[in-house]
Amino acid sequence: MTGGYNTGVQPPDMACPDCGAALVHVETQVSSGAFRTQAASMPQRPIHYYDCAACNTCWKLSERLLPDPIRQILKG
Repeated sequence: MTGGYNTGVQPPDMACPDCGAALVHVETQVSSGAFRTQAASMPQRPIHYYDCAACNTCWKLSERLLPDPIRQILKG
């Protein structure tokens, strides 16, 4: 992903909620997750991005594991 950077934070090992296979960590970015100008003043936290090679889905983890539709579209 562009604009991101790896934080050195070790992401947790995760299993795919769809098929149960091990997820592959792609990258980690630090972000508030907000899409507005006040985002810089909001708490910053690591967001871990994962792919599932078994079922070809994309996921992101901050507070909980969620589908990542933007990366899924870009992945095609």
